Amino acid sequence: MSLFAFVMVYLLGLSLVVGLLRRWTRLAGLVAALGMGWMLGWLWQLPTGEMGMVWGRTILPDASNALLEFTFQITPFVRAPLILMLVWGVIFSLVAGFTGGERSFLPGVPLLVAALTVFLSVTPLLWAPFWLIIAAVVMGMMAQGNRPRPARAALRTLLTPILAFPFFLFAAWVFSQSAVAADDPALWNHAWQALMVGMLILTSPVPLHGWISALGESASPLAGAFLVGVWQIAVYAFLRHLLFAYPSMTDYVNPGVWLPWIAIIQMVWAGLFMFGSQRLGQLWGYVLLWQFGAAFLTWGLTGELGSNAMFWLFLVTPLVMALTATGLQALTQRFGESAAYETLHGGLERLPWATLGFVGGGLFLLGWPLGALFPMRFATWQVAEFRAGQHFLLAMLALILGVLGMMRAVRHLATPVAHDALQRESRWTIWSIGMLLVAGGWLALNPGLISPLVERLLVWFNMV
Repeated sequence: MSLFAFVMVYLLGLSLVVGLLRRWTRLAGLVAALGMGWMLGWLWQLPTGEMGMVWGRTILPDASNALLEFTFQITPFVRAPLILMLVWGVIFSLVAGFTGGERSFLPGVPLLVAALTVFLSVTPLLWAPFWLIIAAVVMGMMAQGNRPRPARAALRTLLTPILAFPFFLFAAWVFSQSAVAADDPALWNHAWQALMVGMLILTSPVPLHGWISALGESASPLAGAFLVGVWQIAVYAFLRHLLFAYPSMTDYVNPGVWLPWIAIIQMVWAGLFMFGSQRLGQLWGYVLLWQFGAAFLTWGLTGELGSNAMFWLFLVTPLVMALTATGLQALTQRFGESAAYETLHGGLERLPWATLGFVGGGLFLLGWPLGALFPMRFATWQVAEFRAGQHFLLAMLALILGVLGMMRAVRHLATPVAHDALQRESRWTIWSIGMLLVAGGWLALNPGLISPLVERLLVWFNMV
């Protein structure tokens, strides 16, 4: 059996089992986390290019599978982002299970990891966005959840891959017709331009960012955080693969120029709307957009050397995002989804841990000192100041606006209690927020502890 087939069967089977257990949320979360944790440990120990044994079956890492003119193979390059997505899956499954996340979210976690793995494993490369559309369908179902809510987030999630796919198709057709393109240099140039436009769309530039902010406002907090995070991992890996497969692309447009600007615009846009937000969900959506842009800014400023920084970010960010989402989930359970600021009376007094998780996690995502992301955010600001003064000033503007936006939410949460019946957080929520704070603080004080993990992932990631 090929490694690809084994991973797909395992993750789909795990999704089915978790779905059958969804009525028992804590048990389902624990099973999902343990199942993906086992897969994570097994992949980590599997030697590159060597056979593995699972339950009496031989697993062939170099074997591939064919379907509908596509070829699928989990190469060492694909193994690195797969492990990152499994890390996110383990963390969010545990948190969702113990804090009472939506039942539909837990079965969707291994299913989405499987769908994004298909997207990263497929060749021909330029046809891969077709499978990203399928992954976006799974994301839409997870965003919709099992509660009555607007379908805006679910529908907008489909927009980016659907818009990008025709540009990749056109580029693939021209590149496969080299004889025709040789007689028409303009057609060849248009193909490269189409490829660049497709890549730009996948980075969700403003105004195509709406699916991210809609996830924050319309989806459950844990679902929004998880979907944005694993999407960015998959898109980052795919774009990097494209840049290695088509190095001539830089002769037309240099990604090192346009990517930082896309990221900066996302951050400033998010900062403005964080400052002007009037609802918790709206604020959360733009926090997600801000951190989305900040990660791509790190990559854009550091270029290929930024792979180390990106992997460090992807390993640490789920702790901070899960912390923020857990606090917000407890607040929404008491005040309602996307509650208006005017209704948040007594949040700080009656829900101190939830408020600490949401506000503290939001500030940590912005790079606040003592947060787990502070070392990398601070390094990004230093690089921006040294290489691009304009980027640095705009990034500081986005940061200030974001902090002011979080402070506005704190001011409303600190108002006196309006209803004596306002209940406190559950013990499971308090324990989850406490453990996430401890883990994040530990990494903030010892950022080099995960460097050996990053270095090993980079070895695989460089085997394109």
